[in-house]
Amino acid sequence: MFLDKMVTTAIPERVYTLCKIAEKKPVSNSDLKDKMEPDFLNNGSTYYSDYRNAAEELKLITISDNMVSLAVDSSTIKSIDSLRKYVNGMLEQFSTGQFYQVTKAYYSLDGAVLKGEKNVANMAPLLSQMINRPVDAVAMRAWRFWVSFLGLGYLQEMFVIPNADVFLKDIIEIAEFDKNRRYSFGEFISRIMPYCHMIIDANPANRKLNYGISNGLRALHDAGVVKLEHILDQEDIWNLYTLKAHAISNTVTNITICS
Repeated sequence: MFLDKMVTTAIPERVYTLCKIAEKKPVSNSDLKDKMEPDFLNNGSTYYSDYRNAAEELKLITISDNMVSLAVDSSTIKSIDSLRKYVNGMLEQFSTGQFYQVTKAYYSLDGAVLKGEKNVANMAPLLSQMINRPVDAVAMRAWRFWVSFLGLGYLQEMFVIPNADVFLKDIIEIAEFDKNRRYSFGEFISRIMPYCHMIIDANPANRKLNYGISNGLRALHDAGVVKLEHILDQEDIWNLYTLKAHAISNTVTNITICS
């Protein structure tokens, strides 16, 4: 799912459920499959290997002598939200994978994404060209599940609206900012950058943030999670995607982590 091609069967909820079963005690591969996909369902399909592989890629489980064990502390899978935060903190490890590259390309479309195709499955040819590797409609359908779950966008039927608010909130927590301390925006970017190359230009020399990042920051500002400011006479000026209707319409110099 993350190391190579995306598959629709490896959805976050299945990965989470598998880990919760393995949390209790090591379980044999066959018993775990039976718990996840009981024979009485008799639906003629088996998805087990796909989401088990996803859990293994994410280093959530280990498999030894055909026994599946939880490989992380139980706190990591205390809730579906804690799982999401864990995955968001390690996405940079999959920079060569299809999910990472498609997400990076999608965010690079900036505001132009609003004017294009509204069905992500139909965007496969464009994204294939952008990342110079095959991407098909099935992979894009799989992508939408995870990009929504990880807080990188909001689903509107088959369209993904780029908005990194939930993802950024997780990264802010991982980066351990001091609460109620005003940071220069450049320092803020430097602190989150190790986790955000996928959606922020690795060398943001123009100090301009794309549509999805700007949406996320404004949403966190509106929710009281952060406070964005443009303080006069500050030289560290960054440009958000322009939104005249918002109180933070364009430029920002400082950010305070509120909650």
